[in-house]
Amino acid sequence: MEGILFYIRNEHGKQLFEILEGIISSSWYWSVSPEEAYYTRDYNSRKPLPFFSETKTIMDGQTFIRHISEEDYILIFADIKAFPTLESVVEIDNETKFMKSSCKLGLIVSDSAQVIVYSREKQIILEILKRAESIGYKDIRFMNKEEIIAAVWGWMPRNWA
Repeated sequence: MEGILFYIRNEHGKQLFEILEGIISSSWYWSVSPEEAYYTRDYNSRKPLPFFSETKTIMDGQTFIRHISEEDYILIFADIKAFPTLESVVEIDNETKFMKSSCKLGLIVSDSAQVIVYSREKQIILEILKRAESIGYKDIRFMNKEEIIAAVWGWMPRNWA
């Protein structure tokens, strides 16, 4: 398992598209957890419109790419995972399930700025590293397996992984 951590600008925009453009496949399927992200257009309203569905959603690659590239949004928390086929999409709540799955990559945004991307494929991580550097994201660093497990699933009891 490979991973990278970096910090994006804490502002509205199309950060997911910036990070993933040219790296992801339009044939992948995306599992999107109902976290905290909003469209910018009404972010300051009393009830801002969620950027992602309020329930766990699976999006095909073309829909996902269009969704993250068309309108500005603000990411506070996001938990998304890419799978090669619709049939391969599974719930992943620990490292064992991740390693047994065909998940291509996981991406977590926390506190509006910290991004963790993890994958079993080093090439994906290297491409995202290059992309993050070219965009000017800050504090980019590789994560070892233990750091990924602690950051992604660390809130779970140790015997779950």
